[in-house]
Amino acid sequence: MIFNTAVTTTTREFILPKVYDQVTTGTPGLMTFLSKPKEWNSGTSYKFAIKYQDTTNGGNMGIADRLDTSRENVRVQAEFNLKAANKPVVVAIAETTANMGDEQIVNLLDTEFDSQAQSLMNLMAQNLYTGNGTGNDWDSLANCASDSTLFATYGNLSRSTYSAFEGYYLASAGALTLAKLATADDATTVGVDSPDAAFTTKAIWSTYESLLTPSVRANFSTSGYPRMNAWGGVPAGPSNGGSQGFVYLTFRGTPIAKDEQVPSGKFFLTNSKAFGFVGFNYQDETIVTANFKQTSDATPSGVPGNVKSTRGFQFRKMMAPVDQLTKVGYLIYAGNFVGTNPRLTGTMSGVS
Repeated sequence: MIFNTAVTTTTREFILPKVYDQVTTGTPGLMTFLSKPKEWNSGTSYKFAIKYQDTTNGGNMGIADRLDTSRENVRVQAEFNLKAANKPVVVAIAETTANMGDEQIVNLLDTEFDSQAQSLMNLMAQNLYTGNGTGNDWDSLANCASDSTLFATYGNLSRSTYSAFEGYYLASAGALTLAKLATADDATTVGVDSPDAAFTTKAIWSTYESLLTPSVRANFSTSGYPRMNAWGGVPAGPSNGGSQGFVYLTFRGTPIAKDEQVPSGKFFLTNSKAFGFVGFNYQDETIVTANFKQTSDATPSGVPGNVKSTRGFQFRKMMAPVDQLTKVGYLIYAGNFVGTNPRLTGTMSGVS
């Protein structure tokens, strides 16, 4: 229906006061690690000691044997550098002025802030799954859950020298099977510590679902025919119905999540004791802890947006350049993704 000018010159359009996000994708892996950050308060780098081999001194002894008094050095320090990512929030003073009053649909500054915060989360997800640790690149789950064939050094340590500082890595895994999952789980289990989360693509998640489907036991309960209501719809929970597919999958008790940011063909196994996010907060009067400005159903559930702020997520307050009528602020994430025990993590690559 097209209205003529008699109406269009006297009536405004209806504009829904929401911005629907069509870009940001779900990343439960990133949200898992950012929601439980470890603290990095100060210092030029993040270091910790690792034991890379067993000692050979001492041993069994007789009644009056001379005891071994030698010492062996079996520890070195791993080192991770500070990394940071940012997204600018830029608005012109003329724009924010025009956005005031009755003509405002949504708050311009808040909308731009949330939009850039979501873009920063997308960047952080890329850092989590693809970073290589060199230059400004963050360390990542990819270079933690790997071996020397792909990442020769990790935590500033040579994996050829310190082979204990390697994760499990299976290249060109091919078709996913329960046997391959069992091998990966065995390889990343030490003592009673085993993977407590796994992240993969939607396609691989569905492939795993199909491996489980033939072993599902059906349980049918019949108490009458499905009944339609007065409007011709079937109410929730019909008395006799069928369902197919899973919404939650595990392997040996490890939850497997489908993460839209995981690169194609990848399947990651992690342990929260062995890998996580270390957050670094800048200390300055111009920098504050950040959070999303608005809660809105315009952002799909499970997608970064409207999430609780975490350590390392900060905002440098809006400032005005001396030669422009604009204001500029910066959303910042600082810290690094650090693996303290890579052998409890693993990657299967080229999975189909």
